[in-house]
Amino acid sequence: MSTADLIGWTGALTGGLMTAIQYFRARRVGIDGISPLTWSLFLMMGIFWMAYGIEEHSACMVVGTLMVAPVQAAILLAIGWRETWRSMVLALLMVIVTILLPTVLWGWNVGAGSIGVVMVLTRLPQIVDLIRLPSVEGVSVMSWLLSSVNLGLWLYYYVDHGDSGAALSMVITIASNLFITVLAARRHHHTKEILARLKSMVSRDLA
Repeated sequence: MSTADLIGWTGALTGGLMTAIQYFRARRVGIDGISPLTWSLFLMMGIFWMAYGIEEHSACMVVGTLMVAPVQAAILLAIGWRETWRSMVLALLMVIVTILLPTVLWGWNVGAGSIGVVMVLTRLPQIVDLIRLPSVEGVSVMSWLLSSVNLGLWLYYYVDHGDSGAALSMVITIASNLFITVLAARRHHHTKEILARLKSMVSRDLA
């Protein structure tokens, strides 16, 4: 097994872990700030990665997708079916139009490249929610940070295998993931500051 294949398997095996971190935070803290559209798109894009992995005879891509998909579905179930079914339908339509059709028309490399644009679009609802919603405690900073590291492993894998379209997608996605990581960390820090001030005010009033 080559170094790139070993890294690919590492990415496949750790992908489920980073997603599980978000799931357990949602169960422990709540779903505040978690975008159902973002996670619906993650789940639906697995259709492409599964097919691409089969086409490229890449077992680690197929196994990685199979490991992550159930956890992504669990996150959506934690949010609630009433809140997610419309997002699921919209996500499926977006994947068909922006990924599957370009793949059919121009080939796998173009499809893998176009997924980079879609990866940014998948993160826009999460970014909007991080800016707009009053509480984002359900969003896991660690999950998004580990996701960036995981994507870095896949970037190495795709570069080594000459998959320029997929490699470009990883670069774009890593940048958007790190932006979400920083934004979520700032929101969490701001929330802690507000809670500390309120606690201090209450303590003074009771003194």
